[in-house]
Amino acid sequence: MKVSVNFKTDKLPVAYRLGMLSIIKECLKNGAPEIYELYFTSHIPKPYTFSVYLQNYKFQETDISLTGFQLNITSPDYQFMIPFLNGLQKINRFQYKHYHFQRELIRFAGDQEIRSNRILVQTLSPILVEDEQHKPLSPHDPAYNQQFQIITERISQSLRGKALRSPVTIRPVSVKKTVIKEQNDSYLRAREEKRVSGDYLFFTAYSGRFILEGDPVDLQWLVDSGCGLRSGQGFGHIQLESEVNP
Repeated sequence: MKVSVNFKTDKLPVAYRLGMLSIIKECLKNGAPEIYELYFTSHIPKPYTFSVYLQNYKFQETDISLTGFQLNITSPDYQFMIPFLNGLQKINRFQYKHYHFQRELIRFAGDQEIRSNRILVQTLSPILVEDEQHKPLSPHDPAYNQQFQIITERISQSLRGKALRSPVTIRPVSVKKTVIKEQNDSYLRAREEKRVSGDYLFFTAYSGRFILEGDPVDLQWLVDSGCGLRSGQGFGHIQLESEVNP
């Protein structure tokens, strides 16, 4: 299920993904508190991803001035999406720190059915792949494809309770490096405890077009739930551009 929600606001923090996550959490709390507890009181992978389209924006030092934004969220898990939508429809105004968001139009997008074992995808939010030492990998690194496979297999076991039907490979077509300035709860705690000194975390991810190859069922799952690391924090949102003939 794919949903797009428009919000009106004049300001967002530069590290805005945590603000988007606060919207998702508040919707779940209002829609089904037990589902919120299931997904957000543990470190299990989240069954969704999201991307954000900023409207008429201008970056400043710590904030983004804009006229609004569109939150795009996708998940194949109705146990997550139905409570999220129920909560979303109950709330018109959201607050994150000193930022205020007015909810406007909610739209549903059609699902993209995949029948081929090879697809061309476009990122809506950048894909993050890191090695075991948390070092970011470039899609042109020989280890990238193997690490993507390891990550995908691990998340499949956690979210679906089963292995991939066959290995999923990823190949860059036209990509660019995207350095994301972000914060999260664990980093903010570490900063309060003076274990880190910087204001932000930096993630090196990649946007653009990729070829994914694997079983159509697995490819469908990746398009519907996101791929790579930190999909629940707004990375790895992809959309089907076309199926590719062998």
